[in-house]
Amino acid sequence: MAKGKPGADSSVMVTNQVGGDGLIDLAKAHYGETPVFWGRYFATTSTGGTVEYRHLEENKPLRDNNIRVLPIARQTRDVNGTEAGGSTDARRNADDLIATFGADYLASLSGEFYMFLDVEGSPNLSQEYYTGWAQTLVAHSGSVTGGRVIILPCVYATHSDDATWSSVAAAVAAGAQCKGAWIARWPASGCQPLPEWSDDLVTPSVGIPCPVLIWQYADDCYGGGGFDCSETNPGIDLQNDLLSHLVLPPEMTGVST
Repeated sequence: MAKGKPGADSSVMVTNQVGGDGLIDLAKAHYGETPVFWGRYFATTSTGGTVEYRHLEENKPLRDNNIRVLPIARQTRDVNGTEAGGSTDARRNADDLIATFGADYLASLSGEFYMFLDVEGSPNLSQEYYTGWAQTLVAHSGSVTGGRVIILPCVYATHSDDATWSSVAAAVAAGAQCKGAWIARWPASGCQPLPEWSDDLVTPSVGIPCPVLIWQYADDCYGGGGFDCSETNPGIDLQNDLLSHLVLPPEMTGVST
């Protein structure tokens, strides 16, 4: 099998340093090329701390390196909740992403962006929560931007989380959307080189109703203050199926969160 392109995600800012080097430089040295995306968290417009994407610090280094932001919806402990709870969280996630980059700027790009719901497996995702989250994410983002920006639902979860993938499948069968899956399966941890893509390793045993776009194949490269390692599916059209739906940060922004 072929190899895809490298990507990364972190629960710290991309400006974080390990041994005097920033994460972007460490990732470039590790992969031998620049990651095509960097996953960062979006919860609410009022969320503080550095787990949340801090655009005033992170936009410029990502833009300068042509790295796109992959938005991750972060309310992991609530994903087994009700449809109403999913709907409430979706509005907050959408508002956060739109406020961070600005509706005008997002509309000037593709206008349609992926957001990956973070499901860590404890608790598992419920069908009801995903239904509320997925449907409201699309509807609310379109409503508050006059249809200029649509945020489309995707899911991040582990390969073995059958309960979560079953919930996604059931929700989609009932009318919800899922535009892509990001599968976490780590044959090894730490700074692992980009592997050959393996459908056998990546594809969940539960039939999922959306394409597998990304494989997170190792965690904790440079420890908890570093980044996780991912690979894009070499079988997709990288630009049209993934990158055009992520956010290349603007050169400058006056919007604050």
